[in-house]
Amino acid sequence: MRELADVLRDELAVLQELLAVGRQEQEALVTDELAGIQAATGRKEELARRLAALEEERQQVMEASPETSAAGAPASRVRGRDDEEINRLRDSLRQAVREFQEVNETNRLLARQSLAYVQKMLSLLLPEGVSTGIMDRLV
Repeated sequence: MRELADVLRDELAVLQELLAVGRQEQEALVTDELAGIQAATGRKEELARRLAALEEERQQVMEASPETSAAGAPASRVRGRDDEEINRLRDSLRQAVREFQEVNETNRLLARQSLAYVQKMLSLLLPEGVSTGIMDRLV
């Protein structure tokens, strides 16, 4: 079984890649590049699956250790450099998650703004009395 630090390193790498894809999606939303939005969405789904598998592996590593420390590391490994590395990885993971949440929220707002614009344009193009209800108002 792999060490906790190895799994955390892999989780951090996937999260950083997910953050990069989120930023690419943001650029595509700003420039109204549909192909870029679709590519980013597909890539995010793939990365989310990888992250879920790594999280499951992390939980298995944690369960396999007889005792765990407050830092979440196996008690036998909580010494010096190992503990410092796990703490550093944990902090980096938290920071990456916060950044991804911010990018994701911005992307959600951009998508809602684009949808509102499309709905407004449709209402201007459709004959009076015809509803633009073909589009969902929630994104």
